[in-house]
Amino acid sequence: MCDNTMSTKGLPYKLSGSSKITTVLKNDLLILRNNCISTLNISRSKVDSITCIDTWLNYANGLLIYRYGAGSVEAVVEEEIAMVLVNVATFYQDVGIETLHRAYESSQPSNNLWTTSGTYLKRGLGLICFFRAISQMNAANEAKNMQILNLTNQLSLEFQLLQQLGIVILALSKLRAKVSKNAIADLEPEQLKELGASSVFYAKLCIGSYNTALQCQGGRIVDGLLLNFLQSLIYLFLSISQYNIDECGIAIGMLQESIKKLLNIVPNSQLKELDILSSSDITKKRDLIKKALKRKIHGTSLKKQHIFEKKEPFSFKNDVMLLLKSSLDDFIIPLTVLLRYRYQRTNENFSFKPVENDVNKLNEFFPSGKSSNLEGITWAFQDGHLMPEDSNDATHNCGNYF
Repeated sequence: MCDNTMSTKGLPYKLSGSSKITTVLKNDLLILRNNCISTLNISRSKVDSITCIDTWLNYANGLLIYRYGAGSVEAVVEEEIAMVLVNVATFYQDVGIETLHRAYESSQPSNNLWTTSGTYLKRGLGLICFFRAISQMNAANEAKNMQILNLTNQLSLEFQLLQQLGIVILALSKLRAKVSKNAIADLEPEQLKELGASSVFYAKLCIGSYNTALQCQGGRIVDGLLLNFLQSLIYLFLSISQYNIDECGIAIGMLQESIKKLLNIVPNSQLKELDILSSSDITKKRDLIKKALKRKIHGTSLKKQHIFEKKEPFSFKNDVMLLLKSSLDDFIIPLTVLLRYRYQRTNENFSFKPVENDVNKLNEFFPSGKSSNLEGITWAFQDGHLMPEDSNDATHNCGNYF
């Protein structure tokens, strides 16, 4: 197996054109192998993850037929099978993220894309379980066994994390729908009370995701931006809860911490431009809020539809952060500034509470995290085909995120 086998950061694996295995396999398998190599040599914009899954599964089928037909195969073939199956699981991870992005952009929390994404993640995790089973039966090298165990453990955790993030993004989509339904210049007490009814639950989901993310550091999913995103949401949701029990000073402190985390993700100019929401021009303020909360993103038109134009370049290389960026632009940042305006106004005119700036004291209000357990769909190799139990229907029996 290639270098960096104990981390998912280097996935998907690239197959070497000069590998020893090219002298072992027959021409039909070499053709399938070359097809796989081609998918990774083509620009990501020109080949989708579903095509990669189909192409690499075809090669996996050929390798498994060869393996079981021969009874005993060279170690290089076992290594090739391992890399191919790990790559297919990785592509399921990618298509799960892509589908989550489409689900959020659809602005419809009830659409089937949410459950379809869950099915892709379950398939990917199930394939890892299949991979573990056949590796344990055939790998004789103890060091290689440990590499496989470490890699599959990290991949499994990443699938769990993505499922948890899916729940968080779905929650944000539902909140966005509620707030944007009757978007007004200021959040009224009734709206905040409604948001507060579920804010602690959402904070628990974010804490659970954050705890899982900490275990996935060093891989292909988690980076500092994602950790800051989750921390920002935790403080944001808990601030709403504190505000609703008349702890305005704590709510402001929580929101200030949320904004500090946001500033590690987006440029300060983006938040400064939103300060217009605290101006006295109610009409302009209302229009900006409605546009921000009801904006839909359509692929390449993202830049044109950005309501608050950035003055500084800020790029996201992580596919997960590209997904989360959508929620930042069209919901979290506008909501944050709305809350800041509401909290400050209430405290200055009614509550008169001292602002709590001690982070340690703020963290004492953190509840225990809540996380769900993703179970993989079972895969079986029968009649020359590696197939998941849910057959070809990505929306069949996929359950619900909640």
